[in-house]
Amino acid sequence: MQPRHTMNRMAYSRRGGALVMTAVSLTSLSVLSLSLLSVMMAGSTEQRIQREKLRAEYTCEAALQRAVVALNTGGTGALGSAQIPQVWGDARYWVTSAAPSANVRTLIATAEEDRAGASVELTLQRQLNALWRYGAFGEASMHMDSNARLDSYNSALGTWNSQAENNSGSMTYALSNGDIGSNGHVLMEQNSKVWGDATCGVNSTTTVMGNAVCSGSTSPAASPLALPPLALPFALGTTSINVTGSFTITAGNNAYADFVGRANSVTTIVGPATVVFRNFQLRSGAQLRCDTTAGPVKIFVQDNFVLNSNTSIHPLNQLPKDLEVNLLSNNIVNPAVVVALDTVDFDSNAKLYGTLYAPNAHVEIDSNFEVFGAIMAKSVDLDSNCSIHYDEDLALSKGGSWGDYTVVCWRALPYQH
Repeated sequence: MQPRHTMNRMAYSRRGGALVMTAVSLTSLSVLSLSLLSVMMAGSTEQRIQREKLRAEYTCEAALQRAVVALNTGGTGALGSAQIPQVWGDARYWVTSAAPSANVRTLIATAEEDRAGASVELTLQRQLNALWRYGAFGEASMHMDSNARLDSYNSALGTWNSQAENNSGSMTYALSNGDIGSNGHVLMEQNSKVWGDATCGVNSTTTVMGNAVCSGSTSPAASPLALPPLALPFALGTTSINVTGSFTITAGNNAYADFVGRANSVTTIVGPATVVFRNFQLRSGAQLRCDTTAGPVKIFVQDNFVLNSNTSIHPLNQLPKDLEVNLLSNNIVNPAVVVALDTVDFDSNAKLYGTLYAPNAHVEIDSNFEVFGAIMAKSVDLDSNCSIHYDEDLALSKGGSWGDYTVVCWRALPYQH
């Protein structure tokens, strides 16, 4: 039997050990509790930041909607700034706007809420509602032979020569909105070049052969382009004109039967004028000049239209919007109808400044012919080495209008405070 004092020491020792174990357990539990609390607090903070980031993203989306509405009602799309942001609930936001081209707009919305932020970029394209939006358009088909080329310029900014500062091999071009189009197929032969889009019909194809180049889109159109019907504005006259030297047609409405401008002759039409002919021909080296100082000139031809080599039709100011050439000519064979077909010729080395509209005719532009303006016809064939320089000013100056902006692409950007 152990002495009492020994037993007391053993009891004290057991109680001390228990206290130490209890203290260790409490300390471990405290550390665990603190760790759990820290994790819970960190998780709560992260969740809060995520919620704020999500609300910032929603704010960006709402801000972009407001910016698009502002764009489509005549504004620039810019809203607020980083220095003076707009306020939406607990969030702050601003939208910047940039215009890479006349019909493209880039919007960047940035939003912040407390400790989080977001940025979203929206690219939009404005739709152009205009008949004269193509450099060359063939309702049934569009064909380009080798070395035919088409670019654009803007006559409101100067001549084509003053804007032709770009080079592609041996070819010089100005701007890149020289679109071609058709409600049918589009065919670009070897080495032809289009600085713009080549747009085929809804259920048709655009074929770019070999080393031909189309700098823009070859996607089909969303819907067909209808060519308005054409009629003489008033009845034909009975007087024919045969110009050997020079001749002037005065302003106003003028009606004739046949017109022939003989070799190297010069005929001047004083605008504003509307002139109708039954048949029209310029022989080699002849010129038709239009003085549009007081107003534009419109020409209507019912049957044959012939421009022989080295001829020229142009306004004195060389603005394509000031001269319309409208052909009622029909040179397309219809096996169901036996009729005498009209003659429509655009011979080599000639020039035209203006719009050519021939909704019932096949138009073939011979080699080295040069057009400053635009062509629309039933079908179009551009021969080797001919050039069309589409005047971008025609889209709006000839009755077109801008439509609404539509979304091209959307992307989230890294947020930068």
